[in-house]
Amino acid sequence: MSVNIEYNIKFEYQFFSKIMKKLLAILFIFSFCSATFAGNEGYKIKIKINGLKDTTCYLGNYYGNKQYYKDTARVDGNGVCVFEGEESLPGGIYTLIYNNTMLFEIIVNEPVIELETDTTNYVKKLVVKKSAENKLFYEHLFFITEKQRSIQLLQGKMEKADEDGKKKLREDITAISNEIKDFRLGIIEKNPNTLVASIFNAMKEPEVPNFETEKNDSIVRYLQYKYIKDNYWDGFDFSDERLIRTPIYHNKLDRYLNKIVFQRPDSINKEADWILKQTKPETELFKYTVHYVTNTFEKSKIMGMDAVFVHMAQNYYTHELAFWVDSAQVEKIQDRAKALAPLLVGKVTPNLKLLDTASVNWVNLHKLEADYTILVFWDPECGHCKKELPKMAEYYETIRDQNILVYAVSSDHNDAWKKFIRDNKMDFINVAVPQEVYKDQQKVNEYVLTGKTDVASLNYSATYDIYSTPQVYLLDKDKKIIGKKLDTDLLKQVFENQYNIKGKE
Repeated sequence: MSVNIEYNIKFEYQFFSKIMKKLLAILFIFSFCSATFAGNEGYKIKIKINGLKDTTCYLGNYYGNKQYYKDTARVDGNGVCVFEGEESLPGGIYTLIYNNTMLFEIIVNEPVIELETDTTNYVKKLVVKKSAENKLFYEHLFFITEKQRSIQLLQGKMEKADEDGKKKLREDITAISNEIKDFRLGIIEKNPNTLVASIFNAMKEPEVPNFETEKNDSIVRYLQYKYIKDNYWDGFDFSDERLIRTPIYHNKLDRYLNKIVFQRPDSINKEADWILKQTKPETELFKYTVHYVTNTFEKSKIMGMDAVFVHMAQNYYTHELAFWVDSAQVEKIQDRAKALAPLLVGKVTPNLKLLDTASVNWVNLHKLEADYTILVFWDPECGHCKKELPKMAEYYETIRDQNILVYAVSSDHNDAWKKFIRDNKMDFINVAVPQEVYKDQQKVNEYVLTGKTDVASLNYSATYDIYSTPQVYLLDKDKKIIGKKLDTDLLKQVFENQYNIKGKE
């Protein structure tokens, strides 16, 4: 089987898997784009639902991967409901909702749409009375539904088949996949100006060459990956605002940035910039992209992805570009980015000069000589800290002879703090802010003016954006951040897997 066909089968059914599952449960999702009506013709969507009467239905629409209520209509005694308005509806995917359940979807692209269906099966019994676009849509949907059933039957036979049987089954699956592809291409060729054709163009996957002249398998895989990435957006029209009101753009964007692009902040930032350059700042596609990228990678569990949030905030959340965000929120986002920017992986960590347990020495973090420094922020009254810090102390004893130090910053400089350190044998560089600093401004001035410390150190919780404890950073010999938001178990994995530092038993 050629690489080309294998790729198409794989992603063809990955893309449709969720759609088909929902279809079989009557709740189906099909991604497509549809236009805003020309002019201001208003809209009228008439739906007759046999078996339903004297109730209320709702018209919903997609925005990205979410749905919102758009209109309400009463179902009369004959099962007829009519959604209508003087203002035209923006093109997109719309859903009929009853009793908080999505019954089926329609393409809104014409000022008048008429449908009829039945409560026994809203999808299978649906008949398009008036709407060329929806006739194409359902013709395609019913076709791929039938073909998907055939594929599922063949896949069910795969486990029990011998090698020759499996080969034959794969060939049969490929043939069905090609039928679907040809059927879709036929719709595009015969109806080039329809929105259904635009849908299929936007959904196209790159057809990957075999690279048969290259004999090295690793190089072939790299070339195939590069081809997919370079051609991923072919056929997608970034100027088409209709796509934002369907799941198609969200799904492609999500897959591209989380599955195709290498998961490194610089790579994500580069690709996000490229995508945004394909859109226009005043459009919904631009707005959605900025919001999605910023929000997704701010919450990412991959270490260091906060660099994407900072990049987006600094470059796109300005008063000029972020037209949909009020000024106060823009300021809040920018302030958040300013707080995180010095704390990104690869940055030299902000210096700290804090007082030791003997209340004698102000220990300068940047002057510590070590190959690695574990920087810990903790609170003696924090329940999680009470569990994690003794665990870290125990682990540290197994690696301390490998030129590694722990600089542990406590929120309290008191007897309880010192007792906890002794009881749990925390042989760290233990420091804290003197208690009098919180009560006496003259002491703050004295410590700062004499050079013992500085305001950033005394206000370390703001400097390091500490809103919860414990917080753990890993620094290299130059005090650059090479790891953050770690616990003892993760720290051990980083040391062992990345730096080949093994703890002694």
